[in-house]
Amino acid sequence: MREIFLVCRTIFVDSKYVLFFLLVSIGMFWLFLAIPVKSVPGNSFIFQLSLLGTQGIVFLGLLSILTSLSLVFHVYALKQRRSLRTGVSLVGSGSTGFLSGAIATIFGTATCAYCVSAFFGFLGIGGVLFLIQYRMYIVSVAIILMLFSLYFTARRLLHLCNCG
Repeated sequence: MREIFLVCRTIFVDSKYVLFFLLVSIGMFWLFLAIPVKSVPGNSFIFQLSLLGTQGIVFLGLLSILTSLSLVFHVYALKQRRSLRTGVSLVGSGSTGFLSGAIATIFGTATCAYCVSAFFGFLGIGGVLFLIQYRMYIVSVAIILMLFSLYFTARRLLHLCNCG
């Protein structure tokens, strides 16, 4: 975790990255709410928030922040790599971490039973009921996956910019 904080301290010296982080965090939270609102007939933002409850809102907020932080790390890494003129293989390896984080975030939508049924209806009733029953565990795993993604990205960034 120390690596994540070191990279944050390095990146967030620039106010452009702070603004980008805040805008993406808010945008991701809105997106996490907007998708189920638009995909479930008769749903509204107020109703969606009431369905989520405090714990669900906290989890979605945490996932939004972690996803935004991951995106900021990768944008910073791309800019650093361009300035160092490193190979394409490094860019590909960095995007793998972001992709795994994005997949974890999609599964993080399991905090809402209606969202699960709208997103994962292809799993059938048994699969949806399983996801609903264990949704907090699934979201916890998604958060852990995001933290792993951030950790490994931060380690690469520390070696890339020699800021550790």
